[in-house]
Amino acid sequence: MTLFYASLQESHLGYAAIFACVGLGFLFLRRIDKGDVGPGYWALGFFMNSLGFLLWSGIIPITATQYFLVGDILHLCGFVLLVCGAYRFTGNSFKAWNLLALAALMASWLAAVVLYRFDAFLSALLLKALRSSLFIWAGVMILRKTPKGSLEGRWMAGWSLIAWGLYVVAFAFLRLDSMLSLAFGLMVGFQILAAFGMVGMVIDRMRTRIEKNDQLVQSLEGLLPICAYCKKIRDKDGAWHTIESYIEDHSTAEFSHGICPECFREHKPDA
Repeated sequence: MTLFYASLQESHLGYAAIFACVGLGFLFLRRIDKGDVGPGYWALGFFMNSLGFLLWSGIIPITATQYFLVGDILHLCGFVLLVCGAYRFTGNSFKAWNLLALAALMASWLAAVVLYRFDAFLSALLLKALRSSLFIWAGVMILRKTPKGSLEGRWMAGWSLIAWGLYVVAFAFLRLDSMLSLAFGLMVGFQILAAFGMVGMVIDRMRTRIEKNDQLVQSLEGLLPICAYCKKIRDKDGAWHTIESYIEDHSTAEFSHGICPECFREHKPDA
């Protein structure tokens, strides 16, 4: 039993190191793609999970109850940050009901912890159900918000989060005392798969932006038929447009008008 407990401590330390490295990876991704806030939330989420596993390893000299409670709080905060990152990444903004939902989640967590004194199994089941609801809701949200042409990353992230949520609840009923490290490994595996999916989501969005930029460049390439007198441009359908309207329709450029010095002298010589 002592040898098994020591191996479990080492496993938790290993998970802490893995999650810290994943968090660093998301920080690096945040620096690459500064336009998206999702990777920043995901980095903080994995750092929180890393600290939670560090507490659960038992290397810090505090009581078992203390390290369990603090570790579980860190894990829960990490999961909430992961969900917040997915929520913002899919184009949502924070609203008043989000604070109410967070308050309800924390109240439910506190009630489940208090219940531990009376029914340890039911308390653990409720704690796992809270986490499971977070992951499944985030996964469904990601899958529903998936636009056409960018399925790969969101598909992987969404289904990995759903599988993670279902496994969290199933884990409470599994009898894997002889393979507890494997059971924890599968749970961590779903988290890593979700992280890969989130990276894929960022790559999909960057690829979409590049494709849009390529389309804008291609729309202004080639010979443009322009009137020698009025300088209007003829499009592929034979319609004529002013230079301003043509470029505004085929790029993101906008025009503001002024008078150059030469034209000013020509048209307002007495000014």
